[in-house]
Amino acid sequence: MPDGLITSISYISTARSDLAHSDFHNILESANLRNEELDLTGLLAFNGLNFMQTLEGSRDNLNSCMRLIESDKRHDGMVIFSRRETSQREFPHWRMAGVLLVSDSREQETTIEQLLSTKWVTPETKQHFESFKSFGSQAQ
Repeated sequence: MPDGLITSISYISTARSDLAHSDFHNILESANLRNEELDLTGLLAFNGLNFMQTLEGSRDNLNSCMRLIESDKRHDGMVIFSRRETSQREFPHWRMAGVLLVSDSREQETTIEQLLSTKWVTPETKQHFESFKSFGSQAQ
């Protein structure tokens, strides 16, 4: 990989059926710590049924992190739908930004809109998260 390029991966997965809001917050807390160590950044969304995440960093560190994520028992059915090399992080200011998308919460809708409105987020990534927020049901 040429100097200065980072890898970006986006995936969707299905949450364990009994996953609660507190579990999502625990995931974010551990992701922030791990991502600090690995110099990774990204955005994780949960809609009550599924996770969607964009994660970015060096190829080696990202691959190490993805192995951990794939083995996490809180979800399954992971499908990576985007993997690309880029020169600019889309979420450079967040080790792991997170948003719990609850169908009746205008506050969460505003949060995701704010996270996606930075100049670094590509139109493709915006579209992926905008589409994702329209699916699912309220988390427990």
